[in-house]
Amino acid sequence: MVVRRWLIGLAAGAAVVWACSAVSDFFEDIGGGPVRSAADYRKQDINTREAGRRIIGDLRPGAGHGDRLHEEGSTSCVDDLGFDDGGVTRKQPHYTWGLHYSGEADYLADLGRLRAAWERRGWKTEDQPAREPVNPDRPTPRWPGIRTTDDHGVTIAIGIDWYTGEPKLSADGGCIRYQRDNGVTARKRTGAADGKSPARQGAITYDDGVQVSIGPVQPMTPAPDATGDGTPAAHTYRVPVTVTNLSGAPVELRSYDIGSHAGENPGVKRLKGYPTELSSGGPHVVSEGESTRLEYVYTAETEPSHLDLTYGPGELHTPYPWRLSMP
Repeated sequence: MVVRRWLIGLAAGAAVVWACSAVSDFFEDIGGGPVRSAADYRKQDINTREAGRRIIGDLRPGAGHGDRLHEEGSTSCVDDLGFDDGGVTRKQPHYTWGLHYSGEADYLADLGRLRAAWERRGWKTEDQPAREPVNPDRPTPRWPGIRTTDDHGVTIAIGIDWYTGEPKLSADGGCIRYQRDNGVTARKRTGAADGKSPARQGAITYDDGVQVSIGPVQPMTPAPDATGDGTPAAHTYRVPVTVTNLSGAPVELRSYDIGSHAGENPGVKRLKGYPTELSSGGPHVVSEGESTRLEYVYTAETEPSHLDLTYGPGELHTPYPWRLSMP
């Protein structure tokens, strides 16, 4: 009798735990899934872009171009129920590539080629029936499509675009909630980038391959009206920043990526008109494989012993302290 009661109690407890877990999973799902890091979003964005490019490489030559991708917006990846607080946001890496074929036979041959490639990789192929024409007066090809999901959870599909009537490739990485302040971290920091002893210059290499170098600080003479009141400061310095993008996704640079430690640079002021590449307010895009050099400018009435600042390239990379020596 005692054993029976114990078993009943154990079963009841397990049922309560299962119910709580199911309810938690339900609300997590309708809230957009678990909160991940900005580094996780960056990684999935790169995975999604690379998934599409890999599929382009599996097609017949000339069917598509891996670098000619279009970013798709999403009306479903939004916070309708108020699950995101001030430090959390959400995005959906979703891209499409236009494809070109001389006729249905070439298109179907590529679908067959992809089926075989996906089977070798252990991915399940899902058939997509031909779409009904949206506008009867503008008939579109009644060609079927296929879809699969890769090892990173990216949904890959090829079919006929309902609007243009042209074949297209789609790669969708899914809706991701992430913490803005938990970005891609550095795997290597040298020189002024360690934030300890002042150095002429330094460098950081981030986990995704983005590289940043800053320095050396150089004296300069600003334009007569650059200091804001028309009177040049006693000391003006340019601080060169070079961002090299060896990752698989663009980096968007903004003027507020750089900042100073509060109270660490008394009497030092950054001129807001620099870098000129970022003065328009919009982001400056550093594409994959490219490098961009920017110049931030600081003024001071008395010569500082060194310059303390923080820098992180774009919103998805962790900013780190830099300590630069003066010329």
